[in-house]
Amino acid sequence: MKKSKKLLALLLCMTMILSLAACGKKKDPEDTKSTVAPTDTAGGEKSEVKPDVPEGRRDASTPRSAANENNPFVIGELTLDGKFSPFFGTSEPDRIVYEKTQAKLITNNELAEPVAGIDQPTIAWDFEMTTSDDQSKSTYKFWLKNGITFSDGHVVTADDVLFNLYVFLDPKYDGSTTLYSMNIEGLKAYQTQIADESSADAKLAEFAEAADKKVEAAIAGSGEAAVVDKLWELVKESVAADNGTLIANKYEPGDFGLDGPEDFLDTAQSSIILFYTASTLGKELIAYKNGAYVIDESTGLTVDKMSTYTEEDYINASMKCIKEAMTVPEFDESFGFTTVDDAKKFYAEEEKAAYLEANKGTVKSISGITKGKEVCSDGVERETVTVVLNGVDPKAIWNFTFNVAPMHYYAGQERHDKANGVDYFGVDFSSRDFMMGIKEFNGLPMGAGPYKVTDVNNSENPTEDKFYENGICYFVANDNFMLGAPKIKYVRIKTINSGSELDSVLTGDVHISEPQASSTVINQITSDSSYSHLNYVLVDNLGYGYIGLSAELIPDINVRRALMSAMDTGLTLGSYPGGLATVIHRPLSQVSWAYPEGSTAMYPFDETGAASKDFFLKAGYTETADGKLLTPEGSKPSFKFTLPSDADKHPAGQVFLKAQEVLEKIGVEVIIDIDQNVLSKLEQSVISVWAAAWIATIDPDMFQTWHSDPAKNQAGSPKATGLYYKFENGTEEEKAILVRLNELIEQGRTTLNVDERKPIYSEALDKAMEMAVELPTYQRKNMYVYNKSVVDPGSITPAEKTTPYMGPIDFIWDVSLLDK
Repeated sequence: MKKSKKLLALLLCMTMILSLAACGKKKDPEDTKSTVAPTDTAGGEKSEVKPDVPEGRRDASTPRSAANENNPFVIGELTLDGKFSPFFGTSEPDRIVYEKTQAKLITNNELAEPVAGIDQPTIAWDFEMTTSDDQSKSTYKFWLKNGITFSDGHVVTADDVLFNLYVFLDPKYDGSTTLYSMNIEGLKAYQTQIADESSADAKLAEFAEAADKKVEAAIAGSGEAAVVDKLWELVKESVAADNGTLIANKYEPGDFGLDGPEDFLDTAQSSIILFYTASTLGKELIAYKNGAYVIDESTGLTVDKMSTYTEEDYINASMKCIKEAMTVPEFDESFGFTTVDDAKKFYAEEEKAAYLEANKGTVKSISGITKGKEVCSDGVERETVTVVLNGVDPKAIWNFTFNVAPMHYYAGQERHDKANGVDYFGVDFSSRDFMMGIKEFNGLPMGAGPYKVTDVNNSENPTEDKFYENGICYFVANDNFMLGAPKIKYVRIKTINSGSELDSVLTGDVHISEPQASSTVINQITSDSSYSHLNYVLVDNLGYGYIGLSAELIPDINVRRALMSAMDTGLTLGSYPGGLATVIHRPLSQVSWAYPEGSTAMYPFDETGAASKDFFLKAGYTETADGKLLTPEGSKPSFKFTLPSDADKHPAGQVFLKAQEVLEKIGVEVIIDIDQNVLSKLEQSVISVWAAAWIATIDPDMFQTWHSDPAKNQAGSPKATGLYYKFENGTEEEKAILVRLNELIEQGRTTLNVDERKPIYSEALDKAMEMAVELPTYQRKNMYVYNKSVVDPGSITPAEKTTPYMGPIDFIWDVSLLDK
């Protein structure tokens, strides 16, 4: 059970080049409303600053209807983790919660174009992206709206934007936002506190070398005892992680070829880690013989106390046996972990932390991030934030869709007052205590969004345990929201169980949720009178289904093509009847602008098996007198196709069954295996053919999934499909395909121009298909269901604007309840 980060998403995002000059755009000077105090002009006189808000926006004095004033709008959501922080939130349900209180620097529209403006829920009034003629620099400039406030009345300024950037880019930041992946000018100097960036890599190499020596000495028996302890501490963390996986997935001794009782899961599941350890070590540490358990004394456990042992007891017993049987490197080799490398990274970070502490203050700012002020063509002065990147990065624009959280709230008023946007930004550099201070606000988010936190009693200052209480998060309207006071005063997000999404709306427990799209649900809503108060919205899912083939385990490219030719991907639509899915032919979501229009199957399904036979013969297979095939070695061809669930329950199940039938006609055996842990095994190079689906976000960049040079890419997907292996060990044809594919992927990253990128990705997707390691199958629909007797259907985002990039209540401030 290898410890590794699984690639969950093929990045499928819309990146548009905006070359318009923001302050050159002519704005209607009357398209503002004055509520902000006057400020000094250059001559010392006071001039009124008009907030950048839409003309005629609703404000606190705008009366609400009785329903909107008194009744809460209840949104159904799955289990919440309680990390409601724009800095440290991780789960999608938690994001849904905290974003009700937030406003982004820029955002995207329904077409996945980056947008900002007076009529957008953004802190930026406008922005532009430019590149230097030699493409050595990219500049992102944001003009900030005047007069926008956080929900507590504090004005949003450029210093707040800088505060958020410096939190995300601090060496101690450990949240999920990845702004640090951008090659920002001066970032490396800041993060290493080495003014000469050209020396930074050498210094980092010193840290790594010192860590390597420390760990290797401990392994050799001549190092520090503390390092040895750390190594075994990491081993135990891995064993505990395996234990959690084994129990969560209901493993039994039989899964490791060992005997166990039929009631194992009910009576002795907590012992599974010891069975797994025994099977891996090849020792009989625990066994079930003649209806009774046997435990070896080396474990420190005894059979008579099995009923009292906890998971921790079995983990400790496993650790005892592992330490007696092998070294830490041998543990990594046997159990598939990376303990030694993890330890080296840990001590390299320690070396770096010590250096940063000693040299803190050497580099006080990131040279590529600056603030300023400019008078725009409408005669209005606005603050600016500019970020300069080295090179060109088409995905970078999406890093600026972060929520602008208030510095005074998350860092404290004292830091806010000290911040100057020059050499102090409200962030204590490389300070664990500072980051822990921000995390103290994980339970109570605050920002410039349409809603603010409250509790069941509508308190102005709720406590964390009252904001999220009994599975419900409570919100009240932020009447100073930039686009207008929300129509609905009270909003609640209520946790519901997976599978109960439709029933929860049907019974009125919640007013909107996202059940799995199905023709059954549609028929109920459209035909059953008991569902007549419900309505639904369908929208394309951003991800897509696929069938994967390992080029390492099926090394001949023509064999892979033969298998694909026997697969009728149209059969996946049986799992999504009524137009709830469509077949796709390239490994990219068809909602992406980069998906080639009019693309057709590269390996069309041939029910006769003739197309497959031709490919097999090209691979050196031979044909017998009765038309059956034999491998080049003279044996019957056999392949294993793996699904995570029964064929009748998986969208690709019928595809596999049909391929089994077609290939049998030409003497090729297909064994369909069910393994619920198939996805966790992909990088172990033990699964030849499998079915899965990608979860996607926004840019079509193919690097992580398809770039096959292991010296440049360390993501897991190319290992699962065998692309790393083929890059080094493939045929001349395969190497040529991969070299060209890598060139195209890198070329697609050198321009911000969509028109230039489209043909690049069109060819790259064709090259990916030529490798025959991923066969796209279907793209399904998602569904939203809402109570139309409670929620005004006219206030829901129109169907034509409901896309994977914009849901039906994304403009929640405009959603309205019906008065009965």
